[in-house]
Amino acid sequence: MSDESGITTTDRGPVRIIAIDRPARRNAMSTATAEALELALRAAADDDAVRAVVLTGVGGHFSAGGDADSILEHIADDDPALLALMRAFHRLVVEVWESRLPVVAAVSGIAYGGGVNLALACDLVVTSSDARLCQIFVRRGVVPDVGGAWLLPRLVGMQRAKELMLLAPEIDARRAEQLGLANAVEPDAEAALERAVVLAGQLAELPSYTVALSKRLINHSSSDDLRGSLEREAVTQAAALRSRPATEGFETFRRRRGAGSGASEATGRDI
Repeated sequence: MSDESGITTTDRGPVRIIAIDRPARRNAMSTATAEALELALRAAADDDAVRAVVLTGVGGHFSAGGDADSILEHIADDDPALLALMRAFHRLVVEVWESRLPVVAAVSGIAYGGGVNLALACDLVVTSSDARLCQIFVRRGVVPDVGGAWLLPRLVGMQRAKELMLLAPEIDARRAEQLGLANAVEPDAEAALERAVVLAGQLAELPSYTVALSKRLINHSSSDDLRGSLEREAVTQAAALRSRPATEGFETFRRRRGAGSGASEATGRDI
């Protein structure tokens, strides 16, 4: 299914692939594109048949970042228009970060500026070997956006984030993997997408409630102190333990242990 703002969605079983479909512009994102992506992600989260999302781009590139024409139109307008532009992208990155669904990015070709930061907001990132990532902002006379100044230091540390954002080098897929920005590198765009779908499928097989709670717990860990994190963990685990998957898992383990199956309580492999 295609959207007029440049969004394509395809379902593969419980995995929904949401693609930026503006190949003539290297999938640069306008305000309308950001809003369409936000709505597509929200629709996926509201669909009980969807249990994981893959976010990607069409035509060999993930995204070149913000669409220059759209940005210039907003610059020619007034300050409220520029704030509206930024807040559209902010709603998008929050939707990715806070979605109950796990989101896997399949990144190939160019991932620049807001495009790379959108990928970094995802839960897992798979790149193709030709992927090129760049925090291009300072070179263009602007500051990092789409959450980059918040996301990047949490992934690579403060000093490395400053290097990547202030010097703005272009890094390749292997360097991205070394820095912890990518979970896997595949030979080409098709292979990266397929790997992302496989990973999303594995996540889709897990209890969705537990995945959503775990994602939230991990995401908050970088901003909580230890005591705050432990309290959030206690409340979250109490909720998880009352869920049907947890109850059924422990009941299954207890039955197998009682039957003398040799299950190891230490490893919990039967849960």
